[in-house]
Order: sequence, then C-alpha cells, then structure tokens
Amino acid sequence: MAIKLGKYSFTGPFDSIDKLKDKPGVYAIICIVDREFFLLDVGESTNIRSRIENNEKKGLWIKKCNGELTIFVLYTPFVEQKGRILIENELREMYHPACESELRVLFKGELY
Repeated sequence: MAIKLGKYSFTGPFDSIDKLKDKPGVYAIICIVDREFFLLDVGESTNIRSRIENNEKKGLWIKKCNGELTIFVLYTPFVEQKGRILIENELREMYHPACESELRVLFKGELY
C-alpha cells in the first residue's frame, strides 16, 4: 500500500523497523487513529532503518500517538542527500509535522 505526501508516493504502513531496508530515503512517521492519519515527523537518511531505530524523537512519537504508530518510506536510491533534504523540507513546510506543532489530521480514509 502507499500514501501520497505532496507529490511523493510513500510505501507502507510498516509497524516495525524490522520490515525496513537500510537504504537511502525519506521517512514519514504517521499515527493512525480511527482511519484518521496524523503526520508526526518526517526525515531523511542514507540508512532509513538505522536512522529510525536510533532516532532521538522516538519517545516523542510514542507520546504524541494515541493510536497505531506507523512508518511510511520513500526509498531514493538515486537521490543524493541534498535532494532528500529538499524533499524533507518541502513536506515539513507543507504539513507542519506534529513533533513541531499541534497534532492535526493529515487526511481521513483509506490508503491506496
């Protein structure tokens, strides 16, 4: 399944980091409550799995989510870090993740 964030299609939801690959990409931490999706955080890394596993905001994600904490990933094997940072910043500006502001609904409904 996938979720559309901006013009990007993220794969997921993953409920465990064990299912993630240590490849370059952009990740979205999303809380799902009664079919409402809340974007908690977005970030980029050369090694997605390691970055999420060791992320200093992990406790905040858990604290902010009163539902199912999930991960969506956009793997970008051919995009340099500079390009991934641009994607991350674009999505942060567009959605204002809840780790930076108040929790708000990203969208309601089903994944495609």
